[in-house]
Amino acid sequence: MLAFTATLAALLALIVVTLLAVPVVLVIDARRLDTLQAVWRVRWFFGLVDVRSGRRGSPQPSRTGAEARPARAPARDGTGRARMALAVLRTRGLLRRVQRLALSLLRRARLEEFRLHMAFGFDNPADTGIVYGFLSPLLVLAEMRGLDVECRPMFPEAGLRGVFNATVSVRPLSVVGALVAFVLSPPVMRAARSAWRARR
Repeated sequence: MLAFTATLAALLALIVVTLLAVPVVLVIDARRLDTLQAVWRVRWFFGLVDVRSGRRGSPQPSRTGAEARPARAPARDGTGRARMALAVLRTRGLLRRVQRLALSLLRRARLEEFRLHMAFGFDNPADTGIVYGFLSPLLVLAEMRGLDVECRPMFPEAGLRGVFNATVSVRPLSVVGALVAFVLSPPVMRAARSAWRARR
């Protein structure tokens, strides 16, 4: 019985490893002007699995009168998300850890297409500078890798605009270890705690 169980477990493990070794292809097409519009598609197991988003985002209709009052809640939510993001970006050691993850993933992924052109800004220009300082090493790394990346800070105004197109092929088995090590690393744990405290 023990030999049968061990054989079955080994067979299941072999099947899982084989499936994880099959490349997953992710296609993303997103743009943000007044609203976010995005479509994505995931292909796996030689096209037998083909999942895609059904529609792009669309502008929300404007409301007037009594219906306009509840619209203040999303603004507060947006402020809370920005506060959480800044708390995460200020976490000691996180930038180095993100850089290591980015290098690891770039080595393992095959980029068939990658284009990112964006501009961003926060209500506080100092926060915009902090985020841009965090992104700058990653932008340099992307340019060294030959990626079509452009990112500009918008100090006079707040918002996010840009376009993102990518087709990425990766074998899940090759990135599992890197992702687990990243999620369980002390900087990421500290960032999660900082985000949790900032949302209160």
